[in-house]
Amino acid sequence: AVPLWINEIENLSLGKPVLLVEGEDDAVLFRHFLNQHSPGWDSRLYLAPAGGKTRVISGVADHRPGWLGIVDGDEWGQNDIEKALARSPHLKSLPRFCIESYFCHPTELWAALPQKQRSLVNDNPQALEAPIFAALPDWVAHGAMWRVLRQLYQAARLPSQLENEPVTDETEIRRILQNWHERLSPDSVIEQYRLELEAAKKLAHDEQLMRYIHGKKFYNQVVVQVLDRLFSGKGADDWLQKFRDAEIQPPPDLRQLLDWVLSLV
Repeated sequence: AVPLWINEIENLSLGKPVLLVEGEDDAVLFRHFLNQHSPGWDSRLYLAPAGGKTRVISGVADHRPGWLGIVDGDEWGQNDIEKALARSPHLKSLPRFCIESYFCHPTELWAALPQKQRSLVNDNPQALEAPIFAALPDWVAHGAMWRVLRQLYQAARLPSQLENEPVTDETEIRRILQNWHERLSPDSVIEQYRLELEAAKKLAHDEQLMRYIHGKKFYNQVVVQVLDRLFSGKGADDWLQKFRDAEIQPPPDLRQLLDWVLSLV
């Protein structure tokens, strides 16, 4: 059966091709970037939040193969991304952790600032870059733990061997449960965290900031604080509106993704 939310979006689309994104915040920012990149796009495409990554994937892969879908990269490793995208040629992964990651890189933020605000720091982009990059070590550590914990959410489910078929041998049941228990033990989690953190530290700052650090949290807890302090801003929503008003073209990696979307409608 087709889920109700699919039918609701289909009715609202009025026959246009549909692009599914994960949530309401994603939809707002994708509309902004599409407006900058290709004014009038909404005459031939309907953009809708699906309500999560799983819905985007199932919506395109299982229910409406003619629709398009974009999911966040977030905690996924490359294998996870490739496995999900293999389900449909109409699915793509955002090139960065999440859509808010496009408001975290100091070089891109500086380009969107008006001259009046740049002059407050003597036209010195380092005034913005230095405090943002100084926060990276703690947030790389957060990104490592985030990835490990998100993977553990999957592992925390009952073992599939016990869910999918009868297992009546208590010795085998004990073995399966013991293995499950060990995967969730503090020592095991800490070891996974250390390995993830070691790998993350080897990445360049740009890669950490764009693909590894939780963009939404970093934007709200670091970037906004820096911007407010330097330029007397008024918080997260105020800065998002300022950057939307700046009418700056999306960065190349996002333009490529938007070109893919528009080439199919």
